[in-house]
Amino acid sequence: MKLFATLMTLALLALGTSANAALVEDFDGGGNTAFNFTNSSGGAPAVLGGGPTGNFARLANLNGSNNNSIAFDVNPTATGSAVGFIRMQYDFRMTDDAANAQAGGCCGSAADGLGIGLFQTSTYGNAGAVNPTTLGQGSNIWERPAFNDAFTVGMDIFQNIDVITLNFNGAEVAAADVQAFLDLNSNVYHRATVDIIDDGAGNALVDMTVIADVNGAAVSHDIFTGQLVAGLDLTTLGDYRLIAGGRTGGAFVAGDFDNILVEEGVVPEPATAALGLMGLAGLVLRRRREA
Repeated sequence: MKLFATLMTLALLALGTSANAALVEDFDGGGNTAFNFTNSSGGAPAVLGGGPTGNFARLANLNGSNNNSIAFDVNPTATGSAVGFIRMQYDFRMTDDAANAQAGGCCGSAADGLGIGLFQTSTYGNAGAVNPTTLGQGSNIWERPAFNDAFTVGMDIFQNIDVITLNFNGAEVAAADVQAFLDLNSNVYHRATVDIIDDGAGNALVDMTVIADVNGAAVSHDIFTGQLVAGLDLTTLGDYRLIAGGRTGGAFVAGDFDNILVEEGVVPEPATAALGLMGLAGLVLRRRREA
C-alpha cells in the first residue's frame, strides 16, 4: 500500500491530474469561496493582520473553553463524480502564552488544538455557518475531530504532546506522534499537505507531509504514507465543504489557519501513469549517474 500510494503521488505530480482549484483562501482578498465563522464558546474567531504572509484566521484564542469554527460554502468548481484525487493544503500555527498556567490556565500545558477536514453536505449543509461539534455528529473536540460523514485531520497538543490524527466517519483511522521532530505549538507556521487518492476498490490512500516553519527553515517531514482509509470512496463522495475549528479548555492556545487550498483531479489511466513513472525513474537514474 505504501509503495502504491507513493508511486501514484509521484505520477500525479509528474503528469498532472486534470486538477481544478476547488477552493483557495489566503484571507488577503484572494479567496474564491464564501466562509462563515461560528463562536460556540469563549473568544470569537476573526481574520487578523500581521502574519508572515498577511492576514490569517484565528480560530482559538488565549482564553478558556473556546470552541470556534470556519465553514466554507460548497465550491461549484469541484470536478464531481469523476474525482479520483483530492489535495487539502493549509498553513497552521499554534502559540501558547507562557504565563497561562499562572493566569487562569491549568495542567502545565497548552491546549487543546486544531482540526480541519472535508464534511459531506448531506449532513452539514451546502452553505452558511456551522460548527460540527454542536451537531451531535461525533467527537466534540477539534484536536481529534472524529465526526460522522467527514474526513478530518486533527492536531493535538494537550498534556505537552504533539500528535496528528487522520479520522473518518466518526472514528480515528491513524495517529502519528511527531514530537521527536515537529513542535506543533512553536509560534511558527507549518504547511500541511494531505493527498487523498482513490484506490479503485472503494477506499482511499492518504499521504500527508508537513513543512515545518514553512516561512523560515522549511524542513519537510512525512507524517503518513499510503495510509488506508477504508470506505472513503472518492468516486461516490458527493458534495462536501471544508470546515476547520479550534478549541481550548482549562488551558489555552492561540490557533491560526492561513493559505488554504483544496484541489481535485482525475487519477491518470494506469498505462499513462506507468509511462510517467518510467520517465521519472529514468530521470532519477540519469541524475544519479551524472552526480
